Amino acid sequence: MKPLVEIQRVGSHAFTYRISAFLAGAGPAGDSGTFDSLAFCLYDAGASLGSFFSSVELNVDGLFLGSYPVDALRRHSRRVAQRIEQHFQLA
Repeated sequence: MKPLVEIQRVGSHAFTYRISAFLAGAGPAGDSGTFDSLAFCLYDAGASLGSFFSSVELNVDGLFLGSYPVDALRRHSRRVAQRIEQHFQLA
């Protein structure tokens, strides 16, 4: 099982996320709080997953970005956010 982290922009400097599991009958884990940067949102999502998963599928503003190591979300969230913002046109 690989969880899906769906990040949504809810304002010019506001993001929220939801973690879902690809298991039969499993629903979404619920929405997170609101974060003032993509980097902090990524960090919190990674921290929420802890060491239970090695990687996650990442979707930002409806754009599927692929698989990312959970450790990268926790330890290098600013770098991951910069790459996402540089390479993808986020709404």
